Amino acid sequence: MGKRSSGIVMGLADSYIHVPVLAGEIADMIVWNSSGTYVDGTIGGGGHARAIMDRLDESGRLIGLDKDLEAVHVSRARLAGGGTPRVEIMHRDFTELASVLEAKRISRVDGLLLDLGVSSYQIDTPGRGFSFQSEGPLDMRMDRGGALTAADIVNGGSRDEIERIIGEYGEERQARSVANAIVRNRAKSPLTSTTGLAETIRSAVRSRWAVKSCARVFQALRIAVNQELDRLRTALDNLLPLLSGRGRFGVISYHSLEDRMVKRTFETWASDCICPPGIPQCVCRHERVAVLHTRRAVVASREEVTTNPRARSARFRMIERLPDDQTAR
Repeated sequence: MGKRSSGIVMGLADSYIHVPVLAGEIADMIVWNSSGTYVDGTIGGGGHARAIMDRLDESGRLIGLDKDLEAVHVSRARLAGGGTPRVEIMHRDFTELASVLEAKRISRVDGLLLDLGVSSYQIDTPGRGFSFQSEGPLDMRMDRGGALTAADIVNGGSRDEIERIIGEYGEERQARSVANAIVRNRAKSPLTSTTGLAETIRSAVRSRWAVKSCARVFQALRIAVNQELDRLRTALDNLLPLLSGRGRFGVISYHSLEDRMVKRTFETWASDCICPPGIPQCVCRHERVAVLHTRRAVVASREEVTTNPRARSARFRMIERLPDDQTAR
């Protein structure tokens, strides 16, 4: 890397501000083998990864992934300076972890963390288009190499499709009114800015609910642009076999759609029977493959929320995979 490129990356690292949620608590829970291999599938600014690394010995190893190239540059500058072999950070999505490990001839890992949602840096950077509170392009792509933007959805989607996205992913009760306003306003001029969309949303809802409605609509579009729920489902369907016996899998979610999916999946993995209620005798032949480490979601303390308000909605859940010889009962 040349001096100019290096300077740009270091400048980005200095400006990339994101306070990790529950960093110490999560690292304490997820690291059980200090010589093991761990994966941070959403490394972002490297806060959780640093906490994990601090609990590893010289034989421990960390692999970091992120689909946001800016986050990859930042975390490399912060964690992998000097070419330390203990950490490797890659511009890959967590859904690609199996192929990443196969290429590195790693059969299983001892811990895996996913921190879902958008980072403070992404929200606070107007050019990324995630916030309705600042002027910016209607983008919302985590991976800026991706083709689909939020502007594509609001200007190209049908009224019914926009309503479905807002209602399903944003859980917005006034989805139809907002969709109607979007279609009406885009007929006059394409919606290309965050503030333009926010004004359209405000025109369709009661003023007392405007801020919450804007937040829900922006969440819905972000989820759609980045296929967040589909990617989470892919991860939950495919990542468990990559854990060693006693390996731990933790997920931080920030809205109910994600948290419900994680909760139900983890409970299924930890259950001996998944038959519907009312069946007198088990016929499913389901075998548990994990144990729950979090009967209830772990949330941030009042003190943490005071210093980091965005931690308020965070929910952390974790399972531990059973050794292969303990899965059948």
